[in-house]
Amino acid sequence: MKFELSQEPLLPIESHVSIARTRRDEALQMLEMAMLDPDMANRFMRLFYLFQGTQQEEFSLELQSKALSLRQTYRLQTHPKEPALRLLALCAPGDMRENCPLDYLVEGQAIQLELLYLMPQGSPPQRIPDHDVAMVAMGYSKKNAPLLKTLCEWATHWPRPMLNHPSWVFYCERQHASRLLKDIPGLIMARQDKHSRQALLSIAHASQTHLASSALPLNLPLTIRPCELHAGIAFELIESVQALGHYLNQHTEPEFYVCPYIDYQSEDKQFRKFRLSLIQGVPFVSHLAVSKHWVVHYKSAEMELDELKKNEEKSFMESFEDRIAQPFAAIFREIYRLIPLDYMVLDCALSPLGELIVFEVDNSAWVHDTDSEELFPYKKAIMKKTFDAFYQLLKRQEC
Repeated sequence: MKFELSQEPLLPIESHVSIARTRRDEALQMLEMAMLDPDMANRFMRLFYLFQGTQQEEFSLELQSKALSLRQTYRLQTHPKEPALRLLALCAPGDMRENCPLDYLVEGQAIQLELLYLMPQGSPPQRIPDHDVAMVAMGYSKKNAPLLKTLCEWATHWPRPMLNHPSWVFYCERQHASRLLKDIPGLIMARQDKHSRQALLSIAHASQTHLASSALPLNLPLTIRPCELHAGIAFELIESVQALGHYLNQHTEPEFYVCPYIDYQSEDKQFRKFRLSLIQGVPFVSHLAVSKHWVVHYKSAEMELDELKKNEEKSFMESFEDRIAQPFAAIFREIYRLIPLDYMVLDCALSPLGELIVFEVDNSAWVHDTDSEELFPYKKAIMKKTFDAFYQLLKRQEC
């Protein structure tokens, strides 16, 4: 297998991050410009980016499909000057959750970012954009698994250095990750197991009709979520057999992740979760979210509305090296040894006893600094550490 490197005269299109920084009164103008793009592939892909996140998911994916039927490579707007490095992101078709948005990580750097979409059941591309470093951007999902397997075969013959080898992306799957990392000393990572809906229905029915709740072959309380859903959708706490039966009556997905509930509530009755980037085993903080609800997401935590929360996040981010990075350095190194992805994102918390909890390992999760500088003036300088470390990661791989 041999790949031919080529230099296509691609015109850059708006990226996720450039759209995120666009004022609402400019969005219509951006849409009009996209509609007039004479390059039909670029036109459809620009519209895909613009309509993602607007509650028009199906329509946006149709636009992406039209774009990919015309061309599989796209260049994103990053740095206006001549690039010092060319990064090629290996992507899967799908919505914004399918691929790591690398444009957020390289914004402002002298990096040319191009995307190569790999098509399901497609033959290896004969020509690929010339680049200095490639990176697997597609995350793990049931849909992406065949593409990742194909990419494992291609990786051996890839003509340039490749970051985040596809064979290790499989270990971001929740069950794999929890089983691989659960025995790291000092780390709390509850085991996550897959169960079919039918098996869970049988357990719930048998427990209600024949068994005492204490005989339930699952530990209560537990959390449950459909395997292919993310962002806290249908993610619930189950405290009784009856609640499990009710949940399954409401959700008809074929497979679910079940996990023992970890109570990480602080003394003030708030839950705190933080996100970090792990770059070859070294952690860099992204945010801290504080919420009254055990399902903590930065957006739903409404951090921007609470000065006390923002002050706490500022203190946490500024002291991250002393409070998290150094005390748990051995754990982070061990995570990287067991899942040697060059770049990954961890969602974490601290237990009431101060132990590190890892909820999720993901190579495609979002890390950014597009929050309002007026509301979060402390973030930009701290996030720059992440972006600089990512740039240095790329430079170390450069041919």
